[in-house]
Amino acid sequence: MTAQQAPIAGIYPPVPTFFHEDESLDLETLRAHIERLRERGIVNIVALGSNGEAIHLDLDERRAVIATIREAAGAEAQVLAGAGGQSTRETIAHCTLAAEAGADVALVLPPSHYGGKMGMPVQRAHYQAVADASPLPLMIYNMPGNAAGIDLDAETVISLSAHPNIVGVKDSSGNVTKLAEIVAGAREGFATLAGSAGFLLPALVVGATGAVAALANIAPRECLQLLDLYQQGKLDDARTLQARLIPVNAAVTSGYGVAGLKAALQFVAHYGGEPRRPLAPLGEGERVRLRSLLAQADLLNTLRPGK
Repeated sequence: MTAQQAPIAGIYPPVPTFFHEDESLDLETLRAHIERLRERGIVNIVALGSNGEAIHLDLDERRAVIATIREAAGAEAQVLAGAGGQSTRETIAHCTLAAEAGADVALVLPPSHYGGKMGMPVQRAHYQAVADASPLPLMIYNMPGNAAGIDLDAETVISLSAHPNIVGVKDSSGNVTKLAEIVAGAREGFATLAGSAGFLLPALVVGATGAVAALANIAPRECLQLLDLYQQGKLDDARTLQARLIPVNAAVTSGYGVAGLKAALQFVAHYGGEPRRPLAPLGEGERVRLRSLLAQADLLNTLRPGK
């Protein structure tokens, strides 16, 4: 399966990378997590996103994670794989590795290490060069929080959409006005995904085709339901569900981050573990607060057998 054979649309959980206590890869838990998501209606997966701690993995580990997800998700799934790097050369190498490991689309963060030197003309040249050389189609991954504040503007994304090997954007900036501009100005067929379940409904209203949503790891049915309610035109019900999901979504994204998502999985499924150092696990007070938010949103036990 390739990105050209199916639209980039729907709900894509950016799955965590799980570790044993010695910080070695726990691929068995990763397989089990993918299987539980599939049982609850999830088809497509993001490997090695920010929640996947790609920055903490070596090349062999990146390959193993993508290959495990491909195998567990099945041939019908779309697998998007994080492939960003700080140089154009490194990014192309990551795209090649992702293709060899079985991914369908490379998800590429903007290079950011040199900050103010990484303006929009530099970003356009970078993405065009990567797209020219990549064996996989690219999806632009705009996430200012993980790219030293670099926020790709609508004009840049629209111009890049003209490249035949750049197939979409995942935007985590939360700027719905910008999403609307991109939808209106990008070439036909260019996919626009919200980068969070926290603004999924507004993004759908302006034309997004779905979301890469960390919350879908712990609330897959609810994220799918929100998309379904919108598509059925049941906007009152969709607004109610969106409001219910916002507090816990904020906690496992901008609030507590990777450690929060893994702690939430521990509450809803009895697995999750801890992030790799230097990321620290949640403290006890944070865990109590997170569990309370999950309970308020009626999300406890969502991944346990029989649920």
